[in-house]
Amino acid sequence: MKNISRYLILIVCIFSYTIHLKAQTYDMRSDLTPSRLTIAMWDYSWLNQHYTGGFFEDYNKVTDELIERGFNTVRIDAFPLVIGKMETMEQVVTIEGDPLRNWGASDKDRKHAVVTELVEFMKMTKKKNISVILSSWGTGAIEFPEIRKDFENPREHWQAWEKVLDILKENDLLSHVVYIDFDQEFPYFSPVAPELNRLGQEKNIETTSALQAMEAAGSVESNFKKLKWNSAQMTFVRSYFNSTLTHFQHKYPELRFTFSLTSYWKEVRAMNLKTFDVLELHFWMTQSERFNSRSGFGGLTKDRGQHDYKDYMNRLEKTMNSVRPMLMKDMHNRLAWAKEWSEEIGAPLTTTEAWGPWWHMDHKDLNWEWLYDWCEGGMQLSAEYKLWGTTPWNYSHPYWNNWTNVAWYTKVNNGFLDN
Repeated sequence: MKNISRYLILIVCIFSYTIHLKAQTYDMRSDLTPSRLTIAMWDYSWLNQHYTGGFFEDYNKVTDELIERGFNTVRIDAFPLVIGKMETMEQVVTIEGDPLRNWGASDKDRKHAVVTELVEFMKMTKKKNISVILSSWGTGAIEFPEIRKDFENPREHWQAWEKVLDILKENDLLSHVVYIDFDQEFPYFSPVAPELNRLGQEKNIETTSALQAMEAAGSVESNFKKLKWNSAQMTFVRSYFNSTLTHFQHKYPELRFTFSLTSYWKEVRAMNLKTFDVLELHFWMTQSERFNSRSGFGGLTKDRGQHDYKDYMNRLEKTMNSVRPMLMKDMHNRLAWAKEWSEEIGAPLTTTEAWGPWWHMDHKDLNWEWLYDWCEGGMQLSAEYKLWGTTPWNYSHPYWNNWTNVAWYTKVNNGFLDN
């Protein structure tokens, strides 16, 4: 009898171990379509520069160029807050001109029929079998100067997103949407950031411009075990995330939903949310204290103006010579941690903005060769850590000089698709 009992225990142990191994080796990507996403982040540029003479003037042309470079997915700002404020679907709004803007620069104030242009863009991508990720940078228009304040109530934010999704559904334009990211790099561009600040009794999140938001999002996250959000903030964010995700998952069960993150990873992971359909995290070189202390990145004026970046470029070259292996190990650690989180909540891992500093520019003082090398390494890491979707960098737009380097884009994107 004892031998039979031991035999049964052994059988149970072997069975349990087999189940565990299957869980560990199951690759969600094999059952997703597409099974790999090569992503260009076109933010609000797709709309801001959609005018005669603009870099996104011709959606047919730029999407052909996207495919030529090995991309099968594009991530855009769906302008839910603007659309949420519009009284009619034909309403035209004014996007403020800003020729020094890093992304989506426009030479002057320009009129846009946002819904018409969104539908046009989505029809073109569907026709060419290009997948789309819809996101929101909390962007507005001159007609709606305090737009984030108008959507501080999460339920009003929901209604804005519902309006966008319903418009696309009515036009049969949801089938190629791979997922929706409600709040780009939460909480930096979010309408609920002021409430999160109030609960923390300090002004460390709310920003007054997209540039300030990007500065904050690309900053170093300390390694202290103490969480950055207090109990009230944790409760608020968990409720906001969970209620938003479950609401939309119930209303649109055919779609996937998430919140993208560049900071506060430990805080959100501690919430143990299982409602994320996708885990989108942004991996920056500027998340490294080693990089920032050497390069002086934080003190740079970051726009398209003519500034002196000679000292910064010199520091970059010396930094890569002295600590590149350490920076690469830091990136390995970040990805390994993220992959564990992905497995823990059963959601595929993606990144749509990543690898180098979040800011670099076409400028006489700034060399791109080191960044090509570094970001190619990032694409290889994406394959190694089994990301569902990845991007070569956040500079994959027709207005950067690198867009002409078709061979490099093709190499790194196809390299990921083949793994």
